[in-house]
Amino acid sequence: PVPPPAGPDVVTAVPGWLREARRLAGRHGQEQIRDALDALAVERARPVFRVAVVGEFNRGKSTLVNRLMGRDLLPTGSLPVTRGPVTVRPGPEEALTVRWPDGRRERRRLGTDGDGERAAPGAPGAAPWEGLTGPAEAEGSGTAGGAPERSLHLTVPDGWLAGRDLELVDTPGVNAGPTDRFELVRRTTAGSDAVLFVVSALSPMGLSERRLLDEEVLCRHVPFTAVVVTMLDLVDADDRQEALDHLRARLSDLPGVPVLAAPAPGGGEDELRALRELVDSYAESSGRAAWRDRGIAAQVADHCDALTRIATEAMAAARLSEQEAARAADRVRGRRADEEHRWEQARIDLTSRRIALVERFHEHLRKERDALVERLRWDLERAPDPGVWWERDLPFRLRHELSVLARTAERSILLPALSADIARLDREVARWLPDAAPGSAPAALHLSAEPEISGEVGNLSRTRLATRVGAQGGAVVGYLVAAVRAAPMPMVYGVGFSLLGGLLAESSIRSATEQQRREVDAVLVRVVDESTAHFRRQADEVLSGVYDEAFDRLHRSHLLWSDALSTAADPATPGTDWTDLSRSAAGLAARIRSALRS
Repeated sequence: PVPPPAGPDVVTAVPGWLREARRLAGRHGQEQIRDALDALAVERARPVFRVAVVGEFNRGKSTLVNRLMGRDLLPTGSLPVTRGPVTVRPGPEEALTVRWPDGRRERRRLGTDGDGERAAPGAPGAAPWEGLTGPAEAEGSGTAGGAPERSLHLTVPDGWLAGRDLELVDTPGVNAGPTDRFELVRRTTAGSDAVLFVVSALSPMGLSERRLLDEEVLCRHVPFTAVVVTMLDLVDADDRQEALDHLRARLSDLPGVPVLAAPAPGGGEDELRALRELVDSYAESSGRAAWRDRGIAAQVADHCDALTRIATEAMAAARLSEQEAARAADRVRGRRADEEHRWEQARIDLTSRRIALVERFHEHLRKERDALVERLRWDLERAPDPGVWWERDLPFRLRHELSVLARTAERSILLPALSADIARLDREVARWLPDAAPGSAPAALHLSAEPEISGEVGNLSRTRLATRVGAQGGAVVGYLVAAVRAAPMPMVYGVGFSLLGGLLAESSIRSATEQQRREVDAVLVRVVDESTAHFRRQADEVLSGVYDEAFDRLHRSHLLWSDALSTAADPATPGTDWTDLSRSAAGLAARIRSALRS
C-alpha cells in the first residue's frame, strides 16, 4: 500500500491525544464520548500487520515461529501437530485463548513444570494444548464438511511484536489434513500482509511446493513474500551455502521473493536478526499503522468538536429561563427525530444508487463476456495441443482477463460513480446539517479476480478503502479488507474435460466434426459464464461493503452533533466548567487537524 502523507508526529502523538480527550470527557461528565474514545484506544491496541507462516507438513513452521519469538510457545514434532491457524499476538502475559464454534471462549495459562519453569509445548505439564494438537485423523472434532473451526490466539509479552504492531500466524501443513483445513490456510494467506513460505533444506522446493507458492501465495497478491529455508543444521556445513544458492537459482524468476536461512535451534543469531529485520522492513513499508493512526486522530478531533458544541450549547442554555430551556429542549428532541428520518431516507437513496451502479457493472461484464468468449475460441482453435491448453492455459487466461476487467471497471465505472454518489450525499446532508464538512470517495478501490490453475476461479482477495469521511473533514483512512473464500472452478470445467477428453487430446480441434466443435464450445461458454458470475457476485459484495462503510462512518460522525445538542439541552451539571471544556476541546481539535494537514 502507498504510505500515507503523515509524518511520524501523528503516529507518536495519537496516544497522548486519546488520553487528553478522554480526560476532558470524563472530567466534564460526558460518558458517551469517553466510551467512544475508549473504543478507539482498544482499536489502536490491535496488531495491524499480519505475517502468515505457510508451507507443507513437517517443514518446521512452528519451530520457526518459536525461534522468532525466542521461546518455546508452539508444539512441535515429527507428526502433524498444528490443526488450525494459531495467531500469536502481543499481550500482558503468556496465555492461550480458544474460541469454540459455539461461541464459547476458554482462556488457558501456559503450563509450568515442577520447578516452576514453563513446560515445553507437548510436555507433561503443557496442559493448555491438550486436545488442540495431533494428526487430523485423531481430531474427531467434526470439522469436516465446512463446519466452523475453533480459533486459537496466543498472547505473549514481547517487545518486538508490540513495537511493530505485528501478529504471527502459524498455519497447518497444507498437505497434512482434510480439504477444509486447506481452506483455512487459503483464507489465512489471503488475509495476510506478508507470508513466510517455509521449505526444508532436506527437500527444497518440490513441484507441489512451487505450485503452492505460485497459486496460493503469489497469485493472491500478498504484498510481501519471502522463502525461509529450515533444517539447514541437518545439512553438512560445507553444503549449506550451496543449498541456499541452488534454491535462489530455482526461484530467480521471482526477483521480489528473497530466500533466507532460518535460524538454527539454539543458535543462528545472525539468521534470526536478518529475518526479523526483513519482517520489520515489510511492516514499515506497508504504511498500515500510519493509516490507522490518521483515522483514529481524525475521529478524536471529531469527538473534541462534539465536546466543544456541548459546552457552547450548555452555556447558552444556562442563560435561558426555565420555560425557555424547556422549549429549547423540545426543539432539540424534534430536530433529532427529524434528522434520523432524513438519514434513513439518505441511506435508501444511496442504496438505490448502489444498485444502479451494480446494474451498470453487470452490463459492462455482459459486454466484455462476449469478447472474452471470442478470444478464448480463437486461442483454442489455434492451440497445438488443445488438451494442454484446456487444462493448463485456460485458467491462466481467465485470471488475466478477469484482472483486466476489474481494472477497467474500477477506472471507468466504479470509482467515478462512487465519487458522484458520495458527493450527492454530502450535498443532501449539507442542506439540513450546514455545519457538516463533506466527506470524499475512496482514493483507490483495488479489485482483482484470480481464477487459479489449481481449479479455482475468482478471488477479490483484498480491497483497500482509503477514504476521508470525517464530520469536520479530518482524514479518516480505513481499510476494508475482503478476504473472500475462493470458490471452486466451475464443475463443468472438470466434467467438460473428462467428457471431451478424447477430442481435446487430438492434435488440433480444427479436425473435429461440427457436432464435436459445438460440444466443446458449449462447455467453454459455460466455464466463462460461471467464472464471470462468481467474479460478479464477489464484486457485488465488495461494492456493498464499500458503500455501507462510507455511509456508516459519515453517519456515526454526524451523530456526534446530535448527541451534543441533546446533552446540551439537559440541565447543566452543577459545577461543570463549560468554558474550560470549550476552550480545551477546541484547542485539541485544532492541534490534531494541523498535524494531519502537515
